[in-house]
Amino acid sequence: MLTLSHVSKTFKVDDNKDNDRKALIDVSLEVAEGEFLTVIGGNGSGKTTLLNVIAGVFMSDEGSIILNGVNLTKVKEHRRAKAIGRVFQDPMVGTVAGMSVEENMSLALRRGTIPSLQWGLTAKNRTLFTNELSKLQLGLEKRLFTKAGLLSGGQRQALTLVMATLRRPELLLLDEHTAALDPKTAKTVMDLTERLIQEQHLTAIMITHNMKDAIRYGNRLVMMSEGRIILDVKGEEKANLTVEELIQKFQSAGDVLPDDMLLSK
Repeated sequence: MLTLSHVSKTFKVDDNKDNDRKALIDVSLEVAEGEFLTVIGGNGSGKTTLLNVIAGVFMSDEGSIILNGVNLTKVKEHRRAKAIGRVFQDPMVGTVAGMSVEENMSLALRRGTIPSLQWGLTAKNRTLFTNELSKLQLGLEKRLFTKAGLLSGGQRQALTLVMATLRRPELLLLDEHTAALDPKTAKTVMDLTERLIQEQHLTAIMITHNMKDAIRYGNRLVMMSEGRIILDVKGEEKANLTVEELIQKFQSAGDVLPDDMLLSK
């Protein structure tokens, strides 16, 4: 279980304290084991800051972050990496372009430890990589020696997703990981995401600007506005939500919908 208790984060803009940006304001959130939470919100609502604070990219100013009984509040990002897998919006971020597919997967297998390729490139691990990639049905299991930079955006994001879940993380963070893909490829990656989460019984938090995806995927939905959680629904209530209802909730909070969210209608 992930537990955030009264977490706040403020960014200093300049010497004028009145200009400080409050990205998270007294956020409390519990995510149960095996729960797939989708997070939506307008630009500047605090979505990505929420993930960055959980991952340890930023330290929270106040509050606590506990994952499966371990207090991560003051733990550095690289120390959290052993328990937390993450996939970013840009497919180029999650892999090293100049390394082969199997070399990238070897690094992922050692996430949270001292990086070394020598330990990971074994016949046993190569079999593991082949088996995991074959589940994608994208032919990547036949391209172990191909440089990641030669893959398409969708293939590279699918590879990143497999890498992030290779060691079954305690928590998977998905930061708009299909936003840079074309609709068809995005659907493929989303379906793969759902399957991996279900098969491995992963606990996952996904930020998305696609309101249809926010409703379609996961078993719980959170909406953020100005650093606060303003909506938290799950189960049948979430399943019965419509895009129009979400838009109304955005408007009632005084938020302006980004263009890409309007297009996702």
